[in-house]
Amino acid sequence: MEEDLGNIDVDHMPGSFSFQGSKACVGLTPTDLQQSLNRISTSQDSPERDDSRRRSTIRKPLMHPTWYARSINNDSGSGCDETCEQCGIAVQTNNEQCHTKNESFNRSAAFMRNKYYSRLTDPTDDRMRMPDHILPSSMFLLIPAKPEASQSSIVTIFAIWNTMMGTSLLSMPWGIGQSGFILGILIIAFTGLLAFYTAYRVVKSKDYVDIHVFEFSDVTKYYFGTIGEWTAVLFGLLAFLGGMMVYWVLMTNFLYMTGVFIHDKAIHDNSSTNTDVLCVNAPPVHPNTSGFMLSDVYDADPSNHTETTFEKYWDVKKTAPLYLILIIFPLLNFKSPTFFTKFNCLGTISVLYLWVLIIIKASRWGFNMSFDGVAPSSTGFRFTFPALTGMLSLAFFLHNAVITILRNNKQQENNVRDLSIGYLLVMVTYMFVGTIFYSTFPLPKHCISSNLLDNLASEDPLAVGARALLLFQMITVFPLLAYIFRLQILHTLFGNTWPGWQHVLVLNAIFVTFCVLIAMFYPHIGDIIRYSGSLCGLVYVFILPVSVHMFAMHKRNNLTPISIILHSIIIVLGLANFIAQFLITPSK
Repeated sequence: MEEDLGNIDVDHMPGSFSFQGSKACVGLTPTDLQQSLNRISTSQDSPERDDSRRRSTIRKPLMHPTWYARSINNDSGSGCDETCEQCGIAVQTNNEQCHTKNESFNRSAAFMRNKYYSRLTDPTDDRMRMPDHILPSSMFLLIPAKPEASQSSIVTIFAIWNTMMGTSLLSMPWGIGQSGFILGILIIAFTGLLAFYTAYRVVKSKDYVDIHVFEFSDVTKYYFGTIGEWTAVLFGLLAFLGGMMVYWVLMTNFLYMTGVFIHDKAIHDNSSTNTDVLCVNAPPVHPNTSGFMLSDVYDADPSNHTETTFEKYWDVKKTAPLYLILIIFPLLNFKSPTFFTKFNCLGTISVLYLWVLIIIKASRWGFNMSFDGVAPSSTGFRFTFPALTGMLSLAFFLHNAVITILRNNKQQENNVRDLSIGYLLVMVTYMFVGTIFYSTFPLPKHCISSNLLDNLASEDPLAVGARALLLFQMITVFPLLAYIFRLQILHTLFGNTWPGWQHVLVLNAIFVTFCVLIAMFYPHIGDIIRYSGSLCGLVYVFILPVSVHMFAMHKRNNLTPISIILHSIIIVLGLANFIAQFLITPSK
């Protein structure tokens, strides 16, 4: 038996292992053992018959679900005797079992066998695929993970709406003022439809490739290589950076105004204001009192009044951005932002609160706009309308997250419908806030600020509540934005999301310094939004989605001249939108 087993040679089989040498350990079932014994006894009578049987049964053990162990090299000094226990022959006689000593030999044999079978047929053919229950457990990698939670269409639509609702909402009345009332409504509708179409192209792009797509940068890498991937990642990060700059300016403003309110209540508790609406371009009236106007903060000549101690240490440009560092910077250095995700609902509450605030103010102010041609710049057309288009490029920016949001949709066939409803709700929200506030604002329309809360008095109860709520909400959201920004930067540079606390501190210090400088020297959120929006929108909204679509259609020989013309027009519109930002001078 030892001689017969030791001479079996299966080297001619691709991906198989061989039994060479005078001794080998194999794992056989009782059936295989009995056949081998019968063959040996028969071969003693007829050598020719034994040779033919050996050739005809050479592959039989490979087809059996019991694994052969790797052959043992005699030269290693680990040879085995002919006994059942040493050779590892599994024999069951009278309920007695013998087991292989070395499990690693069986695992190696199983791997080689699986490799062999995988080459017998085409990879897409499952007929020769070995069943999972036959493979040893060591060939499986168990990854403990929670199953992806499926969400309904309502939750998906709400996620789309909530993701796009941001700081641009506070600037909508200002944007409509830069374009004119009628043209502003048309621009919001047109830009929203255009952004929806390109977002739809982003969603469909994952169907054009034969790889698993986690985000749109995977698709751009598939078509344009590393350059395409880096372009998508870079401009996605720029959109985050633009949002963080606007957040820091707004948080500085809300912190400052809250401090002014507390100071006025503590020092001038009996004072009252004659108006609840302010013009940011008007001359200052009683700085830092209940009649406070933001124009004295940003634009007034400091020589017009004597600076008080409070004004010296509580200034919206000089000190408030620095005070904010003490609150925000420690929150940026957490390894995990899980705690801050618990406050995501504050975004929805803030938007609903703004709706209530605007409805109450509009009901008090009444309709304050005429369409009789007296002020055509307010109702019709203004040459500074690109300020609104640039701002909307960021306001409708969802393209770097749309695949992730829709991936969890329970009914994937409704993705396009849910995406369209989400964009429709966003357009309605922007139109509602922008048109209602603009049409009812009782002062000249050029007084509308790029932050609509700047037009409300510092002691206005509704404005105080809005500033406090938005300040707390932004303090909880800013660490999340910084975490995503930090994650992509560190992973790209070091291949690790946490290379060390020194790296994290340095990176956080760099972009916090950048945000502070913007808040101190250029605190105009309308301009920040339109510049960053037009730049990121040019690449991520107008160029990449339509370019990927045209490349995919060209590869399938489905690209038509009409499609080339229409999609080229979209790219030209995005380029013109970006260039126009440098040719206009809108109000601040």
